[in-house]
Amino acid sequence: MVVGLAVASCQVSRPFTTLQNSDRALADSMLAYALDHEAVYTLLDTIKPVSSVKFLRFPVAKTSFMKDGDHQVTPGDSLPALALQYARICAELSKGDHQFVMMPFAQKEGHMRNIEIYVVRKSRFSSLIAQHAAFFGQWGFTPESDPATVLPVIEYESRHDRNRGYGLLFGYPLYAVDFFVTANQTVEKDTTIKLVPRDFFAIPVYAGNKGHFTYAMPKGHQPSEIDSMIYRRAVHTLDRYKAQRPKYFTSGGLKAIALWRNWNKKP
Repeated sequence: MVVGLAVASCQVSRPFTTLQNSDRALADSMLAYALDHEAVYTLLDTIKPVSSVKFLRFPVAKTSFMKDGDHQVTPGDSLPALALQYARICAELSKGDHQFVMMPFAQKEGHMRNIEIYVVRKSRFSSLIAQHAAFFGQWGFTPESDPATVLPVIEYESRHDRNRGYGLLFGYPLYAVDFFVTANQTVEKDTTIKLVPRDFFAIPVYAGNKGHFTYAMPKGHQPSEIDSMIYRRAVHTLDRYKAQRPKYFTSGGLKAIALWRNWNKKP
């Protein structure tokens, strides 16, 4: 059942050697993509408290012919073994300051359910909850709250609380989160406005300089010191990753687990 995927995470430290060979190959592939995109700033840094790692899509959602409360929703084979494998990998990779959470989206498309794997930097996540206690406290969340509980609550909340929650958790500066929420509220109130004018601030990742770790800002807004600080720190981490990456690249692809594991080890 998809419900079980919402908490497919574990905070117990485990050695990476417990990964089965087939799981290790898939985990390497998953982390390689994550490191080449914005999750590098969660896996190798603390810039982003939470980052997306893997997008999945399975035919498990209710159809239009099913009623609220129906018990027989998904056939036994509708959730493929791949989903169980990713759930197992999330548990095995959740180690130290990192936690992997496999979470179904609230919105469905026909009988398809989208599921996202997130990686959480737990220390940064906790400090963020404390910093924005006035917002996250409405659900009783504290710095000790489990990310596997917090993330689904935010996902299934009303539109504007969902946007604010995700904006903060994904590491965007407060002014950008405020602008995004207010802009959506404005469009909601005034149907003659399709989109509040905006500019974008893009932080580069290995996969490209734009369209990944990017956030909206008011039209004409000049980047502030907080934007510059995030940018400089990100580029420093990215440059270091670019220098390390070739050392872990083989004919079979990037050995991402080894790179991640050795990141903070002294030469």
